[in-house]
Amino acid sequence: MILLTGVTGKTGGEVARQLTAAGVPFRALVRNPAKADALQAMHVNLVIGDVADDAVLDRALEGIERALLVMPNGEDQLLLEKRFTRHAARAGVQHLVKLSSLESVPESANPITRTHVASEQYVRESGMAWTMIRPTFFMQTFLGSATGIRERRLIAMPAGAGTIAPTDLRDVGAVIRRVLTEPGHENQSYDLTGPDLLTLAEIAARFSAVLGREIRYVDQPMAEFSTRLAALNLTPWRIAAVCKEFEAIAAGVIDHTTDTIPRLLGRAPISLEQFVRDHLALFRQGP
Repeated sequence: MILLTGVTGKTGGEVARQLTAAGVPFRALVRNPAKADALQAMHVNLVIGDVADDAVLDRALEGIERALLVMPNGEDQLLLEKRFTRHAARAGVQHLVKLSSLESVPESANPITRTHVASEQYVRESGMAWTMIRPTFFMQTFLGSATGIRERRLIAMPAGAGTIAPTDLRDVGAVIRRVLTEPGHENQSYDLTGPDLLTLAEIAARFSAVLGREIRYVDQPMAEFSTRLAALNLTPWRIAAVCKEFEAIAAGVIDHTTDTIPRLLGRAPISLEQFVRDHLALFRQGP
């Protein structure tokens, strides 16, 4: 049996959808039942409760052979990931799959990536087989800019001339689904990127080509970007961490692509152009 965490979020939710579509049964640990309607509609085996509760973890991990560890970014993320890892090892889980990030390197100054580095090491030392899933900048991030793209014809982010390799969440979900359902991925670290390394200005040009109207990139001042994040009710810790992520992008930390997605899936990664076409109703205004 497979256990998923993080299923009410983007990555865990995508994995849940793909497993369901493939007819693969799984259990899901959900902290907030109010967010579990879609899972209940899929008739998922749900355990409701908090990772901080021993009894909840014991119930969720009973009979589990493989588990996906996805925790929200926050000040307590490392504590919770270590806690889950310990309980999984004690419960006899054979293979733990952890969502990390491509940018998680020891010299990182970002608290999110520092957390991932420490958690990866803890998982490796747990005695379980492991797989690290390390994607980079999700294309779905641009869905948060859909209003600006549609109404003001601009993408505003504080990335300067830095590059990213936009990666579709659907590809990441497909990789995780394969790792959870077939052998041969134990003790591997998979760095996942989209097919192209692009500046935000180049990304805006690709949006323009698909949408048939000019989309501009605006290098947004960090103070304005921080205010924009605050309006989303993010915690001060999360705001500071996201700003650190964009500082790193502007400094060129994302400087390469990988062939991991085509190698594992046997097909090309989803392109940025295809992503835009798949979401035309959000990005295009009028005829």
